[in-house]
Order: sequence, then structure tokens, then C-alpha cells
Amino acid sequence: MRLGLAVIAMLSTAPAALALTEPPPPGPLAIGIIETYLMPRYESFQRSTADQAKAWGEACADGDFAPDLKTLRERYAAAADGWATIEHVTTGPMSVGLRADRIFFAPDRRNVVAKSLAELEGRAKNGDISVETIQGVSVAGQGFPALERLLYETDDADAKTRCRVGVAIAGNLASIASGVVDEWRSDTGPLARLKKGEGDPVHFADPAQAAARLMTDLAGGIQRVNDLKILPVMGGAPDMARPKAAEGWRSGRSARAIKVSTASLAAMAKAFAAAAPKDVAAVDGKAFAAAEAAVAKLPDDLGDAAADPKRRKTLEAAVAALKVAQNDLVKNLAPALGVPLGFNALDGD
Repeated sequence: MRLGLAVIAMLSTAPAALALTEPPPPGPLAIGIIETYLMPRYESFQRSTADQAKAWGEACADGDFAPDLKTLRERYAAAADGWATIEHVTTGPMSVGLRADRIFFAPDRRNVVAKSLAELEGRAKNGDISVETIQGVSVAGQGFPALERLLYETDDADAKTRCRVGVAIAGNLASIASGVVDEWRSDTGPLARLKKGEGDPVHFADPAQAAARLMTDLAGGIQRVNDLKILPVMGGAPDMARPKAAEGWRSGRSARAIKVSTASLAAMAKAFAAAAPKDVAAVDGKAFAAAEAAVAKLPDDLGDAAADPKRRKTLEAAVAALKVAQNDLVKNLAPALGVPLGFNALDGD
């Protein structure tokens, strides 16, 4: 009798145990990531770019932003932080119209940002820059790198000209951010289609592909931090370090951008892991916690540290920890969720 009861108990609990190993439906998984992780960050970015645009308008009311430089730099930092939380996500409306490149053109290997900024300043001498004008110049002059130069460097342009350019770029960033949110939230947008169990004619063929692309964005985001933000600065050795290859070196944001990006990547991984078996989620959580801890030790003078044999070790440790997190994602978390990885924007570079 006891044996019979034991067998019945085992059979009654077996479906629940097996259910834990069954991958979650891809549609609800993708919707959950978009609604709980992605949209709050897009909306925060929308607010911070709107605040930045407003600050530029107020600062340039008298034709000279110099007295308000501190405020403008603060607004720039907040908006740039917002971008760092979402820059790795290429799924959805951000992939349309070169939006990501217009927001942050990098790497700038041929000094295209400076050339585009000079072009804008030339046009601004005759009056305010229209939306059509700012969108008609190179993407290199439309976003944060160009705005950073205005805020942290000086050139031969007069105050009114620089004001007009700053107002135009800040307005362009706010417009792009607002457009992305509106398209995600549209009644006919990709999120609405996912909720109907449908694919999107532009962004993903079906819900399964939506989940796969979001997971690929996460894996590619980790690679992006290493390949675009740390390794180019390090070079092959301390005497080959390239401090000015660091993102945001003019504004002193190089390490900050990496830390904000990594924290956001860890949050996205946690959102995915919430749908995974507990043991898989626990291992993934430890890997990303270790990556965040290693990145937290990066010094503000990232470029100088890369050239110092002793301090360079903090960069090497960050790269290694990020690789471990990415490896766990690829080999454990994604398979546990039944989500295949595809190509990301860095593949083939």
C-alpha cells in the first residue's frame, strides 16, 4: 500500500517537474521582455532626451549657452545614460531609418563627426536649422558624439551658431526617441501584433523569431561592450593602448557608459532568466553579478589605465567576466528557454 501511494505521489508530481523543463511559449516570453524590460527604458530615454532638448532651448534663448553649460552637461549625461541602457537592442523600430547610427555614430575612424559638425555650423550661420536639414546631413552629425563636442570642445564658430546646432541635435535626438516609443506602442505596431500571436512584416516573422532576436540582442550587447568599448582602448599591449578610442573620453564618460550598459544587460538577462528553471537562472545570475562587479572596478580614466601595465588588469578582468556571462547565456540560458541565437549587428565586422 505504501509503495502504491509512493508511486501515485511520484506520478502526480511528475508532470509539474517535467513542466519546469519545458521551454516557455516564445510569444509571452518576448512580450514580457518588451513590456517589463525594454519599454520602461525606451520611455525613460524619451523623457531624458525631451528634457535635454528643453534645456537647450532655454539655454539658447539669448543666443549663448555658455552660462548654462553645467546644466546642459547634466542633461547630456542623463540622456547618454538612457541610451546606454538600450543601445544593444536592434529588434523593433530602432532598426528602421538608421536610428541607432543617428543617435550614436561610432566608431568614428575618419573623424566624420567633426566634419559633419562643421557642415552643420556652416548652415547654422544663416539661421535656425530645420528638421529636414539636420536629417539631411551625415548620421555622424546628428547625435550624441556631435553634441559632446559642442559641450566639451571649442571651435571657431560664434555662440549663436553653436546654439543653433545644439538645439537642432538635441531636438533630433528627442524626435527619434519619441518616434521609437510611438511605433512600439502603436495599435498596429510590433508589440500589438505579438499580443495577437502574429509576426511583424518588418521586424520578425513570428513570435518565436521575436524572442530569438531579443536574446540575440542580449548576447550581442555583451559582445558590443567588449568589442567596441574596452578592447579598442586596450590595444594589443600597454604601449599600444588608444585612450582616445574610448567612447565619451571628452566628457569623461568612458567607464560610466560601460557600467550603465552592463547593468542594463544584466537586467535583461534577469528578465529572461525569470522564465528559466531555477538552477539555470541562479547560475546565470551569478555570472552577470560577477560581470557587473568586474566592470564596477573600471577607473574613470579608462584610457590611461589601459596604458598602465598594473591598472590594465582591471580592464582585462572586465573583458574576461563579460565573456563568461555571454558564454553562460549562449550555452545554458538560451537553450533552457528554447530560444535559438541568430546573427547580431557585430557579426561579420
